[in-house]
Amino acid sequence: MGPAPVSAGRRARWLRALALSAALLGFGSAATAHVQDFMARIVHLAPRDGALQAYVQLPLAMVLLPPDWQAGGNTPPPPFLRRDADGRLAVDMPALHRDPDALRARLREALRLDGLPGRLEGARIDTLAGRDPFTYLPAVEQSVPPGLVLGEAAELDLADAVVSLHLRFEAPPPGAAPVLAGSAREWPELAARAVNIVRRHHDDGQVDRYQSLGPLQLVLGAPDAPGPARADAAPEGLVGYMVSGFEHVLIGLDHVLFILVLLLGAGGVARFLTSSLAFTAGHSITLCVGALGGLSALAWFAPAVELAIAASIIYAGVRILGDRERPLLAPAVFGVGLVHGFGFSFALQSVAPALSGSFVSVVLGFNLGIELGQLALSLVAAPVLWAVHRAWRHPRLRYQHALVVPCIAVASIWLIERSAVLLTAVS
Repeated sequence: MGPAPVSAGRRARWLRALALSAALLGFGSAATAHVQDFMARIVHLAPRDGALQAYVQLPLAMVLLPPDWQAGGNTPPPPFLRRDADGRLAVDMPALHRDPDALRARLREALRLDGLPGRLEGARIDTLAGRDPFTYLPAVEQSVPPGLVLGEAAELDLADAVVSLHLRFEAPPPGAAPVLAGSAREWPELAARAVNIVRRHHDDGQVDRYQSLGPLQLVLGAPDAPGPARADAAPEGLVGYMVSGFEHVLIGLDHVLFILVLLLGAGGVARFLTSSLAFTAGHSITLCVGALGGLSALAWFAPAVELAIAASIIYAGVRILGDRERPLLAPAVFGVGLVHGFGFSFALQSVAPALSGSFVSVVLGFNLGIELGQLALSLVAAPVLWAVHRAWRHPRLRYQHALVVPCIAVASIWLIERSAVLLTAVS
């Protein structure tokens, strides 16, 4: 008769943990809603089937808010939007289901090439937490299914809504410098704060890299091509490589989650520094190995690494939930770093062709940028976690457990999605 109360107590504890985690996830969505208009507009352009395929991810507000929208006051919501119980703008999902053709027309206008919209091949609406990281092109191509995927939710917070698009454009003539631009109907206040990250992939594997702030308007081609000024490229030399590495960490949600889990499992500054050094040593080795090329040419290798990165977050989170005295030992973190290093190397390979310099300088600068990105994330997250720790009052549930469960949940979704990509690659 002894074990029954213990089992019931554990079951109740897990139920409380899940309930609190769900509440924290809801709080996290509300918190990010106030800064989501700073989210990057990410564009991948790739030649496929005699056309230029564009994969775009941007805030849904940039599609639904008209240019003459006035925030505040008693202004009626635009079409497809309504106000929720708190007075914030929300996406009226049933309205989108009732008039999908009007939505498709707006989505086609989200990106224009030489003033012309593309043909909409597919679109998917997600929340910030549920969106694809949109960094690795083969995974991006898999992430936007054909047709229009709206989901079953009755309402979405507009500031938490993200849309991923697949548009098809006529292939520009050889040597042409087409102008890539956003919609002319974007809400100016939102467009002015957009961070544009554009990658143009070529048949030979090279990648042109562009980035800018504000409304998207750039020339894809030679720097002296006529037309609107092209977006500013990253600074040249070591600083440019560091910027690229820093940027990759910030837009790579899987790496962000692992740093968060690393902080939750540290239990102190000294242990976190030890784990961080182990992680750095691990990813520095495989970053160099992966940057040499060869491994990524295997169709299954990159999906397998992406799958392993998701699994590493789950592993670290489960170790924390295990209540062990030292849940994240440095050797284990070193092994996880080896996996993440290959992920970093994929990003470096896409950036390196657009950068000039020796292999050593590119790898060194990119790795330093990664370290600066990790340091910036840690400096932002550590005070927040310390404040949560000080304010935590639950007698039987540790705050680390309540925070790590959502991380495990998100990584588990990635694990399932990336498993499907890997199976496709090996089949």
